Amino acid sequence: MATTKIFPIRVTEVEAITYIADDKKTDNGRLIYTFGCDKNPVQASKDFAQVRTMGTGLSSILSQHFIQSFSPGEVTPEQALKIGIELCDKFLKGEYQYYLAVHTDKEHVHLHCIFNNVNMFDGRTFETHENQGNKQNRSYKKLMNLSDEICKNHGLSVIENPEKSK
Repeated sequence: MATTKIFPIRVTEVEAITYIADDKKTDNGRLIYTFGCDKNPVQASKDFAQVRTMGTGLSSILSQHFIQSFSPGEVTPEQALKIGIELCDKFLKGEYQYYLAVHTDKEHVHLHCIFNNVNMFDGRTFETHENQGNKQNRSYKKLMNLSDEICKNHGLSVIENPEKSK
């Protein structure tokens, strides 16, 4: 059963990417996947910043960070990476750079994804594209629904009646 959460990064992007890229947590970097940016955390942040220079400049949010956590023993790190890439492809639609890292330092496998808040193609923010409307249309709900769909497709359990719990 996977759980998800998402939150904005306003000032510590390079530190956040460096944290999720930690060799001790990612099997010496083997469990890292990037899209549209370098695998080196400092360069990845610079790659994000380059795209932001083409953006509207109307947001104080640099990037977004989501975490997908699995029940202990439910997935291997390699399966989590495959699921994470699939989730990013569906959630970000190939429009946002991202840095994905699977962590194995806890009893449960989990992944972190930090993605640029600015769309690579039109310079508009993630909030403008994905976080409008009622609660059912907000990014956290979309992320949760996509995670559940992908987990079901991979034969994993999902939280039944998630609206009744945190």
